Amino acid sequence: MEIPYKDISINDIDSGKELVATLRPTWSTIKCKVFDSGITNKLFGYIGESCTDKNEMILLRIYGNNTSFIIDRKRELETHVKLNKSGFASPVYCRVNNGYLYGYVDGNTLTADSVRDPDIAPIIARAIAQMHCSIPITESEPIFYSTLCSWLKLLPDDLASGKLVALKSIIKDKGTLIDELEALNSKIASKSDLQIGFCHNDLLLENFIHNADKQSISFIDYEYGNTNYLAFDLGNHFDEYAGVETVDFNRYPDESYQKWWLRIYLEEVHKQKDLGTVSDDQVDNLFKEVNFFFIMWASLVGNLGNLPNSCVRCRL
Repeated sequence: MEIPYKDISINDIDSGKELVATLRPTWSTIKCKVFDSGITNKLFGYIGESCTDKNEMILLRIYGNNTSFIIDRKRELETHVKLNKSGFASPVYCRVNNGYLYGYVDGNTLTADSVRDPDIAPIIARAIAQMHCSIPITESEPIFYSTLCSWLKLLPDDLASGKLVALKSIIKDKGTLIDELEALNSKIASKSDLQIGFCHNDLLLENFIHNADKQSISFIDYEYGNTNYLAFDLGNHFDEYAGVETVDFNRYPDESYQKWWLRIYLEEVHKQKDLGTVSDDQVDNLFKEVNFFFIMWASLVGNLGNLPNSCVRCRL
């Protein structure tokens, strides 16, 4: 699919409105909305004043300054297109030098309460399973290790410089981080039976859109989507049960809940691949794999000390 390209850079909501007007010439009056103005992206919304369907809205994602050092924007766009073809994301309309325009998905982002709702959780489990089964991968190796290595290279050797000075009392030096990552990767590499496939790699609560009317789940924000360990994606999702702004790890799902959720996930995987009935052993094995990643990350954090929440969130 060839995505239309405009050789321009957009830095504010008004210049984005001018571009949208060329894409939707029948919109005589266009209403604008600021959705987000974060570090990695800015997000604006545009819709014709006479439109009655929210899904007609066009979103403009503007990349944050210097974020291309940690985010492969070309891959992000390719992932969005892949997810759209499989029914998990909105269409992409146009790309510009520093972002792209795409469709709006109506619904609500998940919360620490809605994610464990017994009516919504099964929809989430099936949607993740469908994504894992249906999106083709372009990389044969998981990006878990290579991505963290590339991020570590961006750190200065002296962690006492700039904004990193707060870490000096916790982490001896950059070499300590590298040694811990090597140990973590060795543990993971020793488990040769871990399944790989396409992973979202950033299954935050805010990256799920639940449509109550359609009883569906869509995914947003695909910066990190790529080949990875499927159990990592699931473990990352379970971590989110603890909350975001106010973190309470007592909310982390217990073994009984996880196995209930994982059985639903596996049943959908088996349905997609025509594999037959899910056994208790298969549920037990996936439970161990999912928590292996949680334990490995917790061990890394434990060795480094009591890192602040902003530093310990594992978001590939």
